[in-house]
Amino acid sequence: MRSRIFAYALGATLGVTLATTAPAAEIAIGVIGPLSGPAAQSGISMRQAYEAAAAQVNKDGGIKVDGAQKTIKLIFEDSASRPEVGVSAAQKLLSRDKVDILVGDSIASSVTLAIMEVVPSFGKFAMSGQPVSIEIAKKIQSDPKRFANFWKSSFNSDAYAQAVFASTKELIDAGSFKPKSKKIAFVVEDTDYGKSNAEYTIPLFEKDGWKVSSKEVVALGHADFYPQLSKLRADEPDMIVSIFTSVNSGIALVKQIQEQGLKSLHMAVYYPIRPEFLAGAGSAANGLLWTPFFFDPVNSAQHKAFAAEFKNLAKVAGNGDHAQGYCEMMLLLNNLKAAGTVEPAKLSEAFAKSDTKCAIGRYVYDTELHTPRIGADYIPIPIAQIQNGTSFAIWPSTVATAKFKPVQ
Repeated sequence: MRSRIFAYALGATLGVTLATTAPAAEIAIGVIGPLSGPAAQSGISMRQAYEAAAAQVNKDGGIKVDGAQKTIKLIFEDSASRPEVGVSAAQKLLSRDKVDILVGDSIASSVTLAIMEVVPSFGKFAMSGQPVSIEIAKKIQSDPKRFANFWKSSFNSDAYAQAVFASTKELIDAGSFKPKSKKIAFVVEDTDYGKSNAEYTIPLFEKDGWKVSSKEVVALGHADFYPQLSKLRADEPDMIVSIFTSVNSGIALVKQIQEQGLKSLHMAVYYPIRPEFLAGAGSAANGLLWTPFFFDPVNSAQHKAFAAEFKNLAKVAGNGDHAQGYCEMMLLLNNLKAAGTVEPAKLSEAFAKSDTKCAIGRYVYDTELHTPRIGADYIPIPIAQIQNGTSFAIWPSTVATAKFKPVQ
C-alpha cells in the first residue's frame, strides 16, 4: 500500500471519464451505485475509490487483454438506492454503452438483486461492490449456471451476525457486560441489507437464551425514532442492534437514544463507518459499538499511509468506504490482468483462484457462493467502540487496539 498506490488526481485529471462507448484501446467498466439519495455519501466515496484504482492501473500502462495493452474507462450511473433505477442503469450500460464488465450495485443489496436478473442475458461478467445480503449468494447457489459469471466482492450478512454475537458473548464471558434479563431489540432499515442482517443475527442470540423484545423496521433514511424509542424505554432491553446504510438515520438514532436516557448496550452496523457520523452525533456516540471497522488510520500504519496519500490525491480524507472500494476495484483489475481477457468464463476462473491482500484483508473465495471468505486469515470483521470521540478496535483480540469500556 505504501508504494505507488496512487498516481493521478481525481476528476478531470484521472483519465477516467463518463464518455459513452469505449474505443477498442479501452476496457469499459460500467459502475452502478447511489450518487443521490440517502446513501449517496457512501456511493460517492466508492466512486472516488474506484476511480483511484483505475487511475493507478492506467498510469502503470493499463492491462494486456487479448494481446493488446488497454486502459481502463469507468462509466458511472446513479441507482439512488432504488432497484428499478438500478435496473434501468444496467440496461443502459450494457445496451447503449456496451460496457465489457458491470459492477453493481456499489452499496445497495436490493439493487444488486434486481440487477442480477438483467445481467445474464447480456453475457457479460459482473460483480457487486459492498452489498452483503446473503440473498445474493443464495441466488448464485440456486442457479450456478445462470449466475456463473456474477461474483460478490464483499462477504455475506451472516458474517456481521457472527461478529455481533461472538463479540457480545465474549464481553459477557469476561464480565465486561452483564445483561439483567437477556433481552435484545433491533432497529433496522427496510432494505435487504437491514433485514437480512437481522435475520441471521436473531437466531444466534435466541439459541443462547436471549429474547428478542422488539424488531422495529423503518424506511430508508428514517430520522424520527421517538415512537420506537418509547417502546424500548418501556421494555428496557439490555442491548440494541441498529442497522442502517443511511448515516443520517444513525445520527438521529444515537442522539435520540441519548435524549431518552436509554442505557442499553448499543451495537451499530455499518453507518458509523462514515466520517460524517462522528461529526454529526458528537458526544452521543461515545460508548457505541460498531462494525465493520475496516479503516483505522489512528492505530494502523498501513491505513495511516493510505489516508495520507488518498487525501493528497483526492483532496478529501480517506475513510472506510474508500478502503473497501479501492480493494474491490483492484481485485477486479488484478483478476482481469490474470485472465488476460474480458471473456466472462475466464474472468470467473481468475476470481475463483484469487488470493489477494489489500488494506482490509486477504481475498480468497468460497467458490460455491462466489463470496470472499471471512476470518483472521482472510477478511476479519472488526468490532469497534467509540471512546472519547475516537473509534478503537476491541474485537477480535488479533486486531484489538483498546479494551471495552462500559457505558456509564
